[in-house]
Amino acid sequence: MTALWQPSQENKQLPCSLIQTTPGTELLLQSFCYGMEISVYPHWKLCLQGPHELYFENLSKQKKQVMEKNGNNRKLRVCVATCNRADYSKLAPIMFGIKMEPEFFELDVVVLGSHLIDDYGNTYRMIEQDDFDINTRLHTIVRGEDEAAMVESVGLALVKLPDVLNRLKPDIMIVHGDRFDALALATSAALMNIRILHIEGGEVSGTIDDSIRHAITKLAHYHVCCTRSAEQHLISMCEDHDRILLAGCPSYDKLLSAKNKDYMSIIRMWLGDDVKSKDYIVALQHPVTTDIKHSIKMFELTLDALISFNKRTLVLFPNIDAGSKEMVRVMRKKGIEHHPNFRAVKHVPFDQFIQLVAHAGCMIGNSSCGVREVGAFGTPVINLGTRQIGRETGENVLHVRDADTQDKILQALHLQFGKQYPCSKIYGDGNAVPRILKFLKSIDLQEPLQKKFCFPPVKENISQDIDHILETLSALAVDLGGTNLRVAIVSMKGEIVKKYTQFNPKTYEERINLILQMCVEAAAEAVKLNCRILGVGISTGGRVNPREGIVLHSTKLIQEWNSVDLRTPLSDTLHLPVWVDNDGNCAALAERKFGQGKGLENFVTLITGTEDLLLVEGMSVPKDEVVGAVHLIQAAKLGNAKAQSILRTAGTALGLGVVNVLHTINPSLVILSGVLASHYIHIVKDVIRQQALSSVQDVDVVVSDLADPALLGAASMVLDYTTRRIC
Repeated sequence: MTALWQPSQENKQLPCSLIQTTPGTELLLQSFCYGMEISVYPHWKLCLQGPHELYFENLSKQKKQVMEKNGNNRKLRVCVATCNRADYSKLAPIMFGIKMEPEFFELDVVVLGSHLIDDYGNTYRMIEQDDFDINTRLHTIVRGEDEAAMVESVGLALVKLPDVLNRLKPDIMIVHGDRFDALALATSAALMNIRILHIEGGEVSGTIDDSIRHAITKLAHYHVCCTRSAEQHLISMCEDHDRILLAGCPSYDKLLSAKNKDYMSIIRMWLGDDVKSKDYIVALQHPVTTDIKHSIKMFELTLDALISFNKRTLVLFPNIDAGSKEMVRVMRKKGIEHHPNFRAVKHVPFDQFIQLVAHAGCMIGNSSCGVREVGAFGTPVINLGTRQIGRETGENVLHVRDADTQDKILQALHLQFGKQYPCSKIYGDGNAVPRILKFLKSIDLQEPLQKKFCFPPVKENISQDIDHILETLSALAVDLGGTNLRVAIVSMKGEIVKKYTQFNPKTYEERINLILQMCVEAAAEAVKLNCRILGVGISTGGRVNPREGIVLHSTKLIQEWNSVDLRTPLSDTLHLPVWVDNDGNCAALAERKFGQGKGLENFVTLITGTEDLLLVEGMSVPKDEVVGAVHLIQAAKLGNAKAQSILRTAGTALGLGVVNVLHTINPSLVILSGVLASHYIHIVKDVIRQQALSSVQDVDVVVSDLADPALLGAASMVLDYTTRRIC
């Protein structure tokens, strides 16, 4: 017969698909539901039409296509690793689906974590009861139930898993959720080049689980999420949209068909013969590993409130997280295991557990089950604390975020107990498994294993090679002269990309404001010029404390410039590191990086500066301009005897100074810098020939070929420090 799924009148907007099958039993229909592409939505009606044999033909074609795609006509080998009772409830439906399609899949089951611990119910037995062959049992839990034990458990799992994965050689490993055991599984698989399918990624809860869940997401190659928000979170985390499946929660496939079963016998078995439906409470609370002390106190208050509320209560033991041992001590201290109103159990099989929460008067605690699965039944839930604070929830959930008093929890119980809310299907529609199986079949093992991240668009980066990067790394250089204030953008190669010059104001306030204004303007221009500014270097006259970035005492030419902190205002304004040094030191630094001293172990730089004021006939000097070295040279060229005499006298004195330097320091090179250097060079060399010892006669004295040594030296402080790891 042909089965046509059609939406009912109130759901006409849903898609409909035509599928074919042959007459058969309920088992055949179930197999069909798990194997085909169709998703069965709520409220759909089944219409029957004439006989057909196309189902088996289509199934055969589908099998052939998948096997051809994966190569060698072989099945997809899937390893499902389960760590505890909670993740098995989500993985079991997928495992059943895989098992029902042996023509497509080979299933290996690995059991580890708290499944194998007696104190937590030896829950591996329920896997055996479900008729799954457990391929490997790994004892990975280090007891202690504290933070260190959790870390040691991860380490133990990482030690044991490689042998298992080497033996099984799965094509893909299915990992669920956000437990520390799952992190060990994902890490091992990723490092051993095994593809990972992560179930329930992209969700937000509110504890360390978030960090673990998102870490697993980054390791995983494929993602099955339960809600639209989780899907968007995964996309925001730069995961490939083509490798994300919005399927819903696998446990909902079982939940949505659970309420019609005989439940009273299950209730009586766990809570007693005298308990009625909707007249008992299910309590499940776990420690919060980021605030263990508070979570234990909250658990104590919860038990006190439940005792006062005086309703039959099923209390499940907490999970194996750090702090669980202390919570069990609280239970025993209050006599919960022997209290007539309480039943304390380590484990309830999932099929029975969902019947218990479906017909409870209320569920209380901080388990994800309360905010996820229980919503499918409309059972009232009291969510305590912050452990699930980020979860999407239905209207059946009442949050008690600050569960710091017994009365607050007791009031929540009075508000919630016995209510019935609309069923919530935020986390699934009951058809997750068919979608997941189809997704598994679509995996192409021939695709490269290395996962790719889909980063959002950013401005095109043209700096693709090291030469270009080194060209665009730049510094802002500031030169505080007696007359002018200069700011320049200087490249790594010592090129002045752009320079700004203003008269140096006379007062501190005007000067510092102008420096800030010019630097801000230059930084903005640098962006347009594709120059990455690494910092600011400042050259200034006088004594400087470079460590603190403070001008201690300035020259007479720069007024109001003593005890001035230059680093702080510039760094605060530009959000860049700032270096400050004396202009003489900056000139030497410029020579070392860009000039004649490059590559030398040692050299001396001497700065020739301003002389006495001179005016001669033929010179034109603006009224407010200070007469300096440039004017002295001009006067000498015009034949001014006094100017020429000054140059000879100063040159000779400088030559004697150089001789003393040669005798005491013995440098490899002497560099004369400044506007007067070229006029002194011959005089200085004559003095050296006449006065210096023969052992230093061959030391060269040269004139600097740098046009702006102060600016270049200021820039070199920035470029040398911030790029030392690049260069």
